[in-house]
Amino acid sequence: MNWKPMNRKNMNRNPWRAALLAAALCSAANLASAQNLQPIDPLQRPKSGAGSSSFSFSGEYSPNVAGNAISLGAGLGLTASYNVTDQLSVTASTGVSASRTESVNEQGVTAVTGAGRWNGLSVGAQYTFGGRFAPSLGLDVGLPLTGNGWAVTGSASASFLRDPLILDATVAASYYSQSEPSISVGTGVGFVVNDAVTLRGDAVQSLTFATLTLPSTTLGFGGVYKFNEQSSVQTRTTLDIVGGRSSAGVSLSYVYRP
Repeated sequence: MNWKPMNRKNMNRNPWRAALLAAALCSAANLASAQNLQPIDPLQRPKSGAGSSSFSFSGEYSPNVAGNAISLGAGLGLTASYNVTDQLSVTASTGVSASRTESVNEQGVTAVTGAGRWNGLSVGAQYTFGGRFAPSLGLDVGLPLTGNGWAVTGSASASFLRDPLILDATVAASYYSQSEPSISVGTGVGFVVNDAVTLRGDAVQSLTFATLTLPSTTLGFGGVYKFNEQSSVQTRTTLDIVGGRSSAGVSLSYVYRP
């Protein structure tokens, strides 16, 4: 890949182009965090209970066209989970992301910029209570291994299964040692097609407590196909809306439970 650095003159003329690059990277980097706003489908929970584990391999692609700039983002993620008890599970996740932005200025000169990075390591835990709505509390900590400081996210969620519908809601708050805190509220509905297939739609509203920062909305739709008790695959398409700008993305995850 021949990526050429964008000169400072072009970036000063179009400061939002740099934001496009950052948005593409953040989209891939936050794949695991976004999944925290999606309570686990009750039909997809492992039945082996305490002592069981699972591994999730995920990929995401996010194209974006805005004016005379084209931005492409992609990411790969790996998450491992272990059930300490029937109610308590611990997780660890990592991943890599890359982006490429190509733009043309008023003189017809093309500028290309690209970047790639390791997203660091996040560790977390989730405790699920019993009862009809299966409420749960989660805590996720992003370790400062990439020079971006600490990131701590606390979440609370609940889900309700009334065949064939699954309703869920989640609220999460994040603190960043080198950035502004944020809060997100998510809600979703799933439709159980049969023992193997579940469809899902969701919406997440996020707000960062920073000056002149617009709230963002993410709309998602996808589904889960369960091959057997050990493996399943999940697809999801998203539409991110910030102010008058929007971008789309698609992700694919494979879950294996040994």
